Amino acid sequence: MKSKKSLILSLTAVFLTICVIFSATRQREFKIEDYAFVPPELQQEYEAIKTTIPEGENLTKFTPLYTSDSPPDENLPDVQCPIPMEDRVPNRTGIQCVWSSIEMLGRWAEEPKLMDPPLTSRPQCKSFSSPSLSAKVLKELNVKFEQTYGDRQAGIALIKKAMKEGRGCLWDVPGHAMVLIHYDEEADVVKWVDNSDSRLAVQTTTIDKFKRRWGSWILVIYADNDIIPAKLNRNFLAPKLPIRDQNNPQGEYPKDYIPIPRKDEVFEIPSLFNE
Repeated sequence: MKSKKSLILSLTAVFLTICVIFSATRQREFKIEDYAFVPPELQQEYEAIKTTIPEGENLTKFTPLYTSDSPPDENLPDVQCPIPMEDRVPNRTGIQCVWSSIEMLGRWAEEPKLMDPPLTSRPQCKSFSSPSLSAKVLKELNVKFEQTYGDRQAGIALIKKAMKEGRGCLWDVPGHAMVLIHYDEEADVVKWVDNSDSRLAVQTTTIDKFKRRWGSWILVIYADNDIIPAKLNRNFLAPKLPIRDQNNPQGEYPKDYIPIPRKDEVFEIPSLFNE
């Protein structure tokens, strides 16, 4: 009887231990950088590329595909840079995280130089990358961009600028690059899309956790024809146009009301870029 009771207590202890381990594993924050590595068959290519970049500059690595526990829908309400699912680009080979991120930003900006053909389909964009290698390709394509690396203060300033303008930006963790779409210090919220996530879902963390993971690289894309302000209605054109009701005065109008002028009327629209 005593041995049976001891066995029950032992099994109970084992069960509780397993539960604790399982719970701790589930609660541990998933970090894609913990799984970044260089496959043996790509080691020679990796080392060769590494000799072409400045000393101290980090090169991305291979990151495996995974499925996040974030909601699989677009999850865009109140996001500063609401990049839709159709513009998100997966890291299909595991080594194209930088190029997938830049193509995603290019699609959101509707920059043809990054879309036709898709950047990730081009031979020079099918491998590991870094700030200097990305800059080289973007300059060759004559794509406007702004980036910082190694200067975290300048990086935060560029992040805030990109979020305010609704552009999004590339950001890095050791061995990997993703797209940042929301950075709000007041609300303590950061959101991003990881190209190695099979759902391409919007993931969320705090400012402190973001800063502990972030390497220092930030890159922003600017299209020649900058349509992002118009996409987000951040030029606020409507209030600049006079309201002319040719029927009868109707009282209050919505702030985004844009009237259709008569053929004999000419409205002078002030420049939106000199104010």
